[in-house]
Amino acid sequence: MPQKTTRSRTKQTQTTASKKTATTKKKTTATKSKPATKQQLQNKKTQTRKKIAQSKKESAKLAKDIKQTLDSVVIIDGHMKDLKHDIDSLQSDIDSINRRIRVLDKEYKKLQAELQDKKDKYAKSLIYLRRQKSTQQKLMFIFSAENFSQMLRRMRYLREYSAFQKAQGEQIKAKQAEVQAKQAELSAAKAKLQKALNALESKKEQLEKMKGNCEKKVKFLNTNLQTLQKQLKQYEKEEAELDKQIEKIIQQEIAEARRKAEEARKKREAEAKRKAEELQKEQNLKLADALEALRKAEEASKRAKTPAEKKQAKDALDKANKAVDQAKKEEKEQKAQIQKWIAEGDEDVKLSKDFTANKGRLPIPITGAYNIVGHFGRYTVPGLKRVVLDNKGIDIRGREGASARAVFDGEVSSIFKYGKTYIVMLRHGSYISVYSGLTKVSVKKGQKLKTRDTIGAIGKDKNGDTVLHFQLRKESTKLNPELWVK
Repeated sequence: MPQKTTRSRTKQTQTTASKKTATTKKKTTATKSKPATKQQLQNKKTQTRKKIAQSKKESAKLAKDIKQTLDSVVIIDGHMKDLKHDIDSLQSDIDSINRRIRVLDKEYKKLQAELQDKKDKYAKSLIYLRRQKSTQQKLMFIFSAENFSQMLRRMRYLREYSAFQKAQGEQIKAKQAEVQAKQAELSAAKAKLQKALNALESKKEQLEKMKGNCEKKVKFLNTNLQTLQKQLKQYEKEEAELDKQIEKIIQQEIAEARRKAEEARKKREAEAKRKAEELQKEQNLKLADALEALRKAEEASKRAKTPAEKKQAKDALDKANKAVDQAKKEEKEQKAQIQKWIAEGDEDVKLSKDFTANKGRLPIPITGAYNIVGHFGRYTVPGLKRVVLDNKGIDIRGREGASARAVFDGEVSSIFKYGKTYIVMLRHGSYISVYSGLTKVSVKKGQKLKTRDTIGAIGKDKNGDTVLHFQLRKESTKLNPELWVK
């Protein structure tokens, strides 16, 4: 009986537990299957939007930071190259000064030795004079001569010795002055050396500081290399669009220039034809007169019988032949002049020739002090992995308030806005110069400009630097501006 009771109780307990578990499962199932409220979904959607917006904002900030950092690295690299050049130049100056100091030092020591030698000799002569200085001794030296001739020689000897002593004293003074001058020159050279050394140390400190700053920026870029590559693709796309726009304008300019040149050529040819016809009439008359004179001279030659008549007829014939030859020569020269006038009348051709002749002598297209921070063509950025930049021109960093200026005589062919800045294009015959990054333009389309005329004010980039982007082309061919400017 006790065992049955225990079993029944255990069974009841298990049944009760099973019921409770089933109830709990039902409640859990009911809770899970209960749909979220509209407010909850709305809140979740708002949070997701905020996260997306925040993510976009952070991505945009990162992209902006990367762009600014990349520009900074390029500019710092340019500064570092300039500093290295300055350091090399200073080191060369220091080496030159050191060589000069060594030469001066040798000369100074040699002069000191010569001065000391003269002083020693002069001291010995003074000691001798002091011993023989009394007038009585001098007189005794003179009057103790054996004869009058010897006495005169002794007197002359004393005078010459006195003059020699005086000359020795003057030489010592001159040598002392020479030593002092050499010492001053040596001191000046050493002061110059110290100044150069201080400048060198200052440049090296600047370089080290720039290197450290550049390394930090490069590290940041390498850390975000994937984003940088995306940004570069975007910038390449933007640059390609700008390049396409410039190319389109250039093609329009080329077509317009060719049309104008063709019209001008036809006009010149028509004018040349008119002039040629007028000249031809004149030449025909001259030639006709010359030929008539020749005919008459030939007839006179046939009729001539006496020697005098024959000579006269021969002279007339020679003169007529010369007149005919001269008329033909003038006709040929006039035709050549007309052709030359047609060819040289094309202003664009002349301007292109002048521009080509000034290769390597064009002024820098920016006012004031400057340094080139971006070079033409494809180049790698030091320290960055697999990052290659492609520059269609050069980037020139100037002082605050700098202006863009024309590199040669030309005509403003186009002005257009790209982003927040303006781009101005000048045509110099078949050559075109492009000035980008202007915040203010002081010229208008069609305006004729002279070399160094102001085009407009250069604005600051995102890093606060005044940078002008300059391109140079011969029709559609991109040229390296650094080969053309001074």
